[in-house]
Amino acid sequence: MTISIVYGKTENVINNLSGMDIRLNQEEMENYNRFRFPNDQRDYLAAHLLARYCIHHLTGVAIHEIELTQHCATCGGNHGKPEVMHPATTFVSWSHTSGYVASISAHKPVGIDIEKMGAVLDSAFGDSFLSSLEREAISLAEGDEISSTLYKLWVKKESIIKLGLFRIDELRDICLASSNPFYSHNRKKYAFIDIHSNPLMGAAVYEIEDGAIEKVSLTHL
Repeated sequence: MTISIVYGKTENVINNLSGMDIRLNQEEMENYNRFRFPNDQRDYLAAHLLARYCIHHLTGVAIHEIELTQHCATCGGNHGKPEVMHPATTFVSWSHTSGYVASISAHKPVGIDIEKMGAVLDSAFGDSFLSSLEREAISLAEGDEISSTLYKLWVKKESIIKLGLFRIDELRDICLASSNPFYSHNRKKYAFIDIHSNPLMGAAVYEIEDGAIEKVSLTHL
C-alpha cells in the first residue's frame, strides 16, 4: 500500500499550487467564508488545495477531476470527516495550524494532525486528554521533555480521531503509553508516521495490512 503525505508552510503550498487550477467547491467556499480572519482563510484554502494535490500524487488522477465532500454525522453540516467522491476507494485527511498545513492520502482510511509548537505545555494541560497511564508517564518526565511529549501525544490522538476510531470527547480512552510502536484497536493494528519540522509537530496514522509492504511518500513543500 502506498501512502502519500505532503506538508509545508501555508504560503509555500499556495505559491506552489496556485498554477494548477485547483478550485474549491461550493461547500468549501461556504466554510472558507465563515472564517473571520484572512490568515485562517489562507490556512483553510491551503489545506484543501493540498488535499487534492496529495490525492493526485497518490493516484495520478487529474486535479480538476478530484471531488471532495464533508458531512457531519451529528448535525448533517458540511464539515466533519472528509470523503473522496472521486477517485473512488481513496481516502484523505488534512490539518492546518497557524501558517502550516498537511495532508495524507491512501487507499485505506487515514488520519493526520499537526500543531505549531508555540506555548510550552505543562502536565496540567495533559489532564484534559491523557489516560491514567499516560499521566503517570508524564509525571516522570522533566523540563522540555514534558512539553514535547504532550505535543506528540496530542497530535497522535487527534490523528486517531480523524481516522474515525473515536470521538473528540473520548481522547482519554486512547492510551499510547505502551512501548509497542503500533496502536491496536478492535483487532486491527495502526502505525504512526511522525512529522517533526520545527516549529511543527505532527503525526499521521494508517491501518497496517497483514503481509503488505507500505511505501510512504513524504513531501515537504
